[in-house]
Amino acid sequence: MAEALLEAIRQGVTLPATGTAHGHVRLADGRLARVAYAYENDPTAAAGLHVQAEAFRYLQPTGRTPRLHDVIEPQPGLPGGALIVDFIDGHAPRLPDELDAMAATLAKIHTLPLPSATSPLPRQKNPFLETLEAVELAAMRFLDKAVPDPGSRAEIAEELRLMRGMALAFAKRTQPLSVALADTHPGNFIVDPAGIAWFVDLEKVHVGSAAIDLAHATLPTSTLWHSADAKALSHEEVQGFYEAYLGRVGKKPADALRPWLVPMRRLTWLRTTLFMARWRVQTRSPRDPSDPSQWSDAGLEPAMRVLYDRRIDQCFDRDAIRAIRGEWA
Repeated sequence: MAEALLEAIRQGVTLPATGTAHGHVRLADGRLARVAYAYENDPTAAAGLHVQAEAFRYLQPTGRTPRLHDVIEPQPGLPGGALIVDFIDGHAPRLPDELDAMAATLAKIHTLPLPSATSPLPRQKNPFLETLEAVELAAMRFLDKAVPDPGSRAEIAEELRLMRGMALAFAKRTQPLSVALADTHPGNFIVDPAGIAWFVDLEKVHVGSAAIDLAHATLPTSTLWHSADAKALSHEEVQGFYEAYLGRVGKKPADALRPWLVPMRRLTWLRTTLFMARWRVQTRSPRDPSDPSQWSDAGLEPAMRVLYDRRIDQCFDRDAIRAIRGEWA
């Protein structure tokens, strides 16, 4: 079976690459192979592939994620392995018109029961503190190298300092947990002809904060990222998205989540900004054989590289940073 699937991938149509984690091949039978990128002999590849497979299985009952058919283990010529899933025919969400479809999908996913403690899906105990820790680590590694303007760096560093100052208070609060997706920029949704928004990138699914997914879906660091005709949303459009979502999850979950919406939005802005910093530093650096987690944009089309580089410049602009920080000021 594995050999037949490998041959099907070799004979399939490679779709344009848009990221550093995986590529896509349309098979002759209409299904899609999600080919995970990995360096040869990457010791983390198999575990990562199986966590993704579990995420597809766990979210399948929502009817908002592609169905998983097969798993191809990492092997020579396919060091990251691959998942064979349904191909979803449709388009990236048209913003702001299809924000409601995205909100409906997130509400369905976030209201799933939590997986058991034995599930291989990663689990956060305190999403605020754990996200802050990841942001601080990324800032130490990439901020100074990626952001040339001292004023922009100072704005980012100040926001990080303010969030760090809130950490003690937030550490004592109980934060509602849900199945979270973590990478909910609009480019990871596909809206089908019936108007249903499918979420198709399950690589980062974990137990964490729904508020991160809501922020990630609507921040300019996300909405400007995924296509050449993307746009930043207005305050009213963002507010409408949040209210549409909260109206779908029920009063009790909505009330529990509301106090976390702004703090996690601020943290998610930092996280997505530092994602761009890492992208810029690691994709421009020579290959480091000692770091299997280093990102590479070698598989991207040249036009996509230019687009992403322009988007990163946009999001590192001092006025753009001040504008997004002004949203919660």
